[in-house]
Formats: sequence, structure tokens, C-alpha cells
Amino acid sequence: MRLPAPRFLLAAAVCLLVAAISLLAVPAAPGYDPWMWLLWGRELAGGSLDTAEGPAFKPLPVAVCTLLAPLGPAVPDAWLIVARAGLVAAVALAAVLAHRLAGGLAAVAAAGGVAVTGSLLALAASGAVEGLLLAGALGAALAWRSERFGVALLCGLACALMRVEVIPFLVLASALVWRRRPEIRAPVAAGLAAVPVLWLLPDLLATGELLRSADRARVPNPGQPALAEHPFLDSLGAAARLAVVPLALGVVFLRPGRDRAAIVIAGGAAAWVMLVAAMAELGFSGEQRYALPGVAVLMVAGAAGLARAATARAWAPLVVAAVVLAGVVPRLGSLPAEGERLAYALRLSADLDRAVALAGGRDAVLACGRPIVGRYRGPLLAYRLAVPKRRVAFAPDATGMAFVSRLERERAATPDLDARYRVLARAGRWRVAARCRRGAGTSPGPAES
Repeated sequence: MRLPAPRFLLAAAVCLLVAAISLLAVPAAPGYDPWMWLLWGRELAGGSLDTAEGPAFKPLPVAVCTLLAPLGPAVPDAWLIVARAGLVAAVALAAVLAHRLAGGLAAVAAAGGVAVTGSLLALAASGAVEGLLLAGALGAALAWRSERFGVALLCGLACALMRVEVIPFLVLASALVWRRRPEIRAPVAAGLAAVPVLWLLPDLLATGELLRSADRARVPNPGQPALAEHPFLDSLGAAARLAVVPLALGVVFLRPGRDRAAIVIAGGAAAWVMLVAAMAELGFSGEQRYALPGVAVLMVAGAAGLARAATARAWAPLVVAAVVLAGVVPRLGSLPAEGERLAYALRLSADLDRAVALAGGRDAVLACGRPIVGRYRGPLLAYRLAVPKRRVAFAPDATGMAFVSRLERERAATPDLDARYRVLARAGRWRVAARCRRGAGTSPGPAES
């Protein structure tokens, strides 16, 4: 891990290049949370911020989107490249860490297992932070093993600005470094102090509510563990379904005297999963993707355990490879369906631009009344109209222009409209209807694209 800066920059450039190529091969549109980060980043770049509605504010993604804002129409694709580069880095770092723990077989197993952990590929492809978060966690583990504690804490700080579950681990690591390296106590303290400020201050300034994001995180979507009869157990079960089971079970082959580092890593990963489950019990959503980084890191340690077991017999590596493939290959069957979902989301985003244009453009839409759209499409419409998300409604209002679509191909079109709404335009996946306030005016008749 003691890479000179030029080599580190080269590695980052390669990850970004691979991510950019992947966007050409598998184009996509950002998901719900990424559209909000993009909207907030654009607002910050313009000197304002409105977080009254939307998901929990995540400091690091919003900061990156703010820096990307000058790219204009290219910003969504630029963010997707950053998020996908995080996934590329995570897979590579998983291989490096596993190799240092137990050799080449462990590296191959870890890279393959991490790549197909749960829905990691689809999440990163649509701009979620899971790939970046996992890359930061694995980078921290590698740096810590090399006793580069400052780098490890920087990686941990980046992770803590993406997900609050990281904060207890960052505090523990900071306490250990505080004792070992007195000379860096000042930056360690500054980093710790910055975390709550960056999480809480934006909401406070934008809405006057200190805990707006925390309250939003306690509103789970339907089907999440927090709504189950036993949230803790339901969250653990959801996490278990993410794992490539043969890899995860590889931790049983780790030995305390021989594999201390891998055991510590496995313990930290298990603690992450337990923390997510405990938060579900306290009312936070506990959804499956929150446990994903912990499960992925656990499989890196498990890959090391399997590789250790393979040294017992000459034929053992072949058995281990077969077992790992048996766990990984079935996961590949879900990739075509994920690709179809990404393609549908991209078409939905592209068609919305035409729908707004056919409806008379942004000014006409806003003059008609409050824009209306189906659930989970609010950030997309708000971004396209360049308005705060609170300006967008999710049910027919007294007046306004409604954008009707299917969230996914197999779902019903929403929102439901009554006969008082007049259809103005159809553009691909969207139907635009209006019931404008008096004197606003609408397009003369239906338009198609």
C-alpha cells in the first residue's frame, strides 16, 4: 500500500477510465438518491440549498456533485463515472487485500465474490455510493495493515461522510491512533469534529431543523426490516442473502495465531452488519444495501480462509475454485434483468426532457401550478425543472401539470388523474396532462414524440 502519489493517481485514472468505458457499454441514469445529490450540488454551486424534502443529506456525494456542477448537462454522467470508478476500485482493493492476507487464490476469489455481492453492480451502475464506500473501507484496511494510520483515517473519514454507520468505527480507530501517534492528534481531532458538522449543519442552515436527515432516515420504505415484526432478525436475514455463501463461510478456516489480521477484518465486517440490524430495531430502515459493505468485507476475509484451507492438499485449490464458482456463477444470471432496469431508467430520464419541451418548456410547466409526478420520480423531475424538490407534488393538486409514467416497466402508471386533467403531450414513457391555474394557459393540443 506504500504507493507513491504518481502511482496512486495512475490507479485512480485507470478506475475512472474503466468506469467511463462501462458507461458506454451499459448506459444508465442516476437513481433516486443520486438525483437528489445532483440537485443539491447544483443548488450549492449556485449559492443556495433547500433540503426540506428528500433523503438524508450525505455530505461527500453532495460535495462531489457541487464540484461537478460546472459541467452542466454532463453532470449526471460524470457522477455515474465517479460512482462506478468506486466499484472498480473496490473490486481491485478486495483482490489486493485478500492477496496480502492469503495469496493469489484468495485474491481471485475475493474479487469475484465482491463484484457479485447482492446488488452492488446495479447500485454502483446507477450512481449509489456503495462502491465508493466499500473502496474506502478496503483502502482503510490496507493502509492500517501497512501502518499508514493517517491514510487509513482519511479513508475512514470519507466513508463516514457517506454513511453514519461508519462513525463508531472511525471513533475507535481515531482513539487508537491518538495513543500511537501523538504528532497527528490535531488533524485527527479536526477530522472527528468535522463529521457531525458536515452532517448536521447543511440541514440546519437550509431548513432550521438540526435532525432533519435523521428523522428522514426513520421513515422506511415498504418492505424494509424496520417494518417487520422482528427488525433486528429481519435485517440479519436480508444481509445473509447478499453473501456468496461459500466465501462467507470461509472465515471458519481462519486461525487466531496465523490469520490475526483476517480475523480482525471479519470481526469488523460482522460488527457492521450487526450495527445495521440494531439500527433497524431502533426504527431506522435497516434495508439490505446498508449491510452490503459489511457483507462484502466479510467475504474478503472468507476468501483468505478458503485459500488457507486449500494449502492442505495439492488438489484442494481446485475444490475451492469449484466451490467459489458454484456460489458466484448463479449470481450472473440476474445481470440481464438488472441491465433492463438500467435501460428503462435511462429511457425514462431521456423521455422526460422531451415531455417537458412538448408541454411548453420549464416556464410553462411552472406557470401552470405545482408540477405533479409519481412516487420516487420527484428528484428526477425537480432536477429537470431546476426547482427544489418541495416544489414537486406526488398526488393531483388543485392545479398543476402532471407527468405520468411507470416507475418500472411492470408497474402501473402513476399518478392517477381524473377527467379534469387534459392530456397535452406524450413522449416515450411519459404522458403529460394539465389542469392549470386560471390565466396560465396550456399548449393548444396533444403532441407526440
